[in-house]
Amino acid sequence: MLRSALEEFLYWIISFLINLILFSLLTTVFIVKVKEIPEFYPLRVEIRELKVEKPKKPRSVVRAKSTAKKTVAKKVSGSAKKRKAGATVSSALEKGDVKVPVQKEEDVSVLAELEKKIESRLRKKEKVKKEVGSISAVVTGKEVRIKGGTRRIVYTPPVPELISSEFPSGVRIRIWVAPDGSVIKALLLQRSGSVNIDNTLLSFVRGIRFEKVQEQEVQVGEITFSFQGG
Repeated sequence: MLRSALEEFLYWIISFLINLILFSLLTTVFIVKVKEIPEFYPLRVEIRELKVEKPKKPRSVVRAKSTAKKTVAKKVSGSAKKRKAGATVSSALEKGDVKVPVQKEEDVSVLAELEKKIESRLRKKEKVKKEVGSISAVVTGKEVRIKGGTRRIVYTPPVPELISSEFPSGVRIRIWVAPDGSVIKALLLQRSGSVNIDNTLLSFVRGIRFEKVQEQEVQVGEITFSFQGG
């Protein structure tokens, strides 16, 4: 009997302690959560009507200038007005006249205009590239007339003596010209029918000298020889 009463007493004590511990934990958690909730305060909004002043209109500069000109014209009405070259306002003053700043017009420089024209012409000339191109040569006796191409020929060797039993046909030779003007290669494209004339013209073409150019490249051109009696 005593034992069962003791067990019942221990049971109630243990359950009381457990409940007390659980209650303490729940109370702590609840208090922490309540503290974490932020407090909201009401906002006060006040609306006021502000009066905005209208900006003042700026004074017209043109009108002010015109008024100043009229005033100056009245004050210098009796003075002698001599207009100088390049001046916009008369600079002749008498006693009691008001000094007016004289504004000189910008003179157009004739030399500057000429320089611009010369530079434009030089640029146009530089744009035209000097090339060997297609050259025609007419052989008449001991004379060779050469025309064509934009690269000037500065030297031609003496005209060779051409000997042939028959009248030769036209000869066409392709040439390669170096920047210094020398012919570095010659290739026979069309024969005359005479080996002697072909070889003689090849030697003649190799001796031609063209003008020097700034472009560091080898130019290719063609020379066509035609023959006339005489």
